Amino acid sequence: MATVRKRRATKTPSRKVTRKNANKHKKKVNIIGNKIIRENWDKKATLRQNYARLGLLPSLNGVTGGIEVKNEEEIMENEQKSLEELATTLTEEQGIIQRDEHGNIINVIVGKAKTKEEMEELMEKEFEPVKAKTDVVRALEARAANVLKKERYQSEGEVLWAAKLVEKYGDDYEKMFWNRKLNPNQQTAAQLKKRIKTLLA
Repeated sequence: MATVRKRRATKTPSRKVTRKNANKHKKKVNIIGNKIIRENWDKKATLRQNYARLGLLPSLNGVTGGIEVKNEEEIMENEQKSLEELATTLTEEQGIIQRDEHGNIINVIVGKAKTKEEMEELMEKEFEPVKAKTDVVRALEARAANVLKKERYQSEGEVLWAAKLVEKYGDDYEKMFWNRKLNPNQQTAAQLKKRIKTLLA
């Protein structure tokens, strides 16, 4: 039986079959989607290099192989800051275990029971938006902010259905759930609550 190389040679005798010709390791990325990214894309650079230059993340899963490791002290400082911020949001059932590189436990942060006022304060707390570092990110953010939201218009039948449920049961969504005539699709109490709020808003 002929080898793969010999078979290829018989098909195209002019082109010598070599590893150089056979393996195309560099996969050329063809940017189809976003116009801003397409215009700022460097075809000679790798995907990771392009993303880093544009100020974007190629992966949400953190550091993987083939990436230069950042300064350890800087990482530790940032981790400590984020841990302190995270500790304020923990409830009494939650906790954080800090470990060293050998897996030994260094520190245990346990959440504290929060009052209703503290929980409301946490929910209302507005986090500062991260400032865009590059022009590309600024352009992408501006474009995302200008997108028109499609409004969903409620039909008269839907509004009438919600009004009937509210008229009969008020705020008791559990009873609404069990009514098979007015709730033929057997939507859960949570689904009914969400729909009625949007329909009668």
